[in-house]
Amino acid sequence: MKHQAIDSNQFHEWLKSGGKRLGLDLNDKKIELLRRFAEELLEANRAVNLTSITNPFAIAIKLMLDSIYPGKFIPAGARVLDLGTGAGFPGIPLAIAFPRLDCTLIDSRRKRINFLKFVIRQLRLEGVRAEHIRGEELAKREKTSFDVVICRAVSGMDPLLKISFPLLKTGGMLIAMKGSGYLAELDNIGERNAEIQQYRLPGLEMDRALVIVRK
Repeated sequence: MKHQAIDSNQFHEWLKSGGKRLGLDLNDKKIELLRRFAEELLEANRAVNLTSITNPFAIAIKLMLDSIYPGKFIPAGARVLDLGTGAGFPGIPLAIAFPRLDCTLIDSRRKRINFLKFVIRQLRLEGVRAEHIRGEELAKREKTSFDVVICRAVSGMDPLLKISFPLLKTGGMLIAMKGSGYLAELDNIGERNAEIQQYRLPGLEMDRALVIVRK
């Protein structure tokens, strides 16, 4: 497959320097895998609508680093479910940056999952799988089996909790990746206590937050 080239040195510098600002240690091998994923994403995006973000700098920061940041709060070896993964975010960058995680990526659109299965094969990622299934259907088949459910897609906290909690082990956690307006959604988590981790995406100066709710 002919790839849409991304400047290797520039992409490396964006991820290396941006990662340091976020407290992430990304070695050359991981950065190269992330760059190859970005090229596959842009190439496939010509035929299948995977992402509206096509600027290489925005891909590096807004897609890659934003997806990797939650890994700081996930225990090594955890079984992670990326709920509604879309084009593979945060699941693929998380799996690249933290290869000891066991990652399952699910989405309701088959074309996205077909793309992700191709990427997993191309990058030879281990401990990662992609499946065409909805969260509600997975819960009926495989209850309380994940340590972490993570979701980057836009969704209110109430429906997210209803879908994710049946999939979590007791003591497991939901990580909801949110923008700066997350405070308005905290009223919808009932009596559950939420841990908030705020951060800012370097270069874009975009405020982000992780809303972490434990089962």
